[in-house]
Amino acid sequence: MELFLFMIGGAVIGILSGFFGIGGGIILTPTLLVLGYEPSQAIILSLMLTLGSTVTGTMSHIRLKNVNGKLAVLLGVFGVMGSVITVPFVKWLDSINGASPIISIVYIGILSWFSYQFLSKRNKESKAKGASVAPLIGLFTGVISSLMGVSGGFVMTPLLSKWLKLDLTKAIGTSISAASIIVLSGIGSYLYAGEALDYRHGIMLIIGALIGTPIGSIQLKRFSGVVVKKMLAVLYMVVAVSMIFKMLSISTVSLGLILASVLAFFGMLIYSPQQSKRAENY
Repeated sequence: MELFLFMIGGAVIGILSGFFGIGGGIILTPTLLVLGYEPSQAIILSLMLTLGSTVTGTMSHIRLKNVNGKLAVLLGVFGVMGSVITVPFVKWLDSINGASPIISIVYIGILSWFSYQFLSKRNKESKAKGASVAPLIGLFTGVISSLMGVSGGFVMTPLLSKWLKLDLTKAIGTSISAASIIVLSGIGSYLYAGEALDYRHGIMLIIGALIGTPIGSIQLKRFSGVVVKKMLAVLYMVVAVSMIFKMLSISTVSLGLILASVLAFFGMLIYSPQQSKRAENY
């Protein structure tokens, strides 16, 4: 039964990943930490899930022609560098019981900033920074990936959209493609550093992600870029607040907020076609 629940969780997070291009670890890592997993175990399990969702997401977005191939490879190469240098730091934090609070603080800070960026009207006034910032985006994403157990898509997607002025669907497709390279290097780095891996749960998460991610990628076409940005901003805010409650040791509220945001997302997916049909009838 436990393995089945992990597969269901992987499918749900896979749908979110394919839709937002965020890899899925942004939901799984906080959830596992709230459930009492050790930080390193939570990170490597999240990276396994993310590997499944990013690979299938990449395939889906390539078919949909949402991927800038050269940019994805450039981001991936520099992301590997960031990932490799971060793993020893996380292992050291884990050894002194400092990983969980540091990860929580990073989640709160980064998600709050990106949420503000998505909702701020001043985003329209910013100028494109040029392709020269791509290596910096990749390096930063690699650090975040191995520190938080995520693909880094939640970092790359808004930065590619804001700094390089990529269309949101192109930004999502390109970021999830680059994330596949980064996540694979992160898993390899943790295994090389001696981290044990729960293969059974990890494989069930991947199976679930393989089912869910293509569904999310297809659903993305039904929503405008403005709506997707607002949805993503709300998701970021909810996860950030949930991490605050976790740091206050109010785990029930923290987990409840994450589950409520996921249910609200699926509610929008279900409601949207009904709304369209009504509009067609008038």
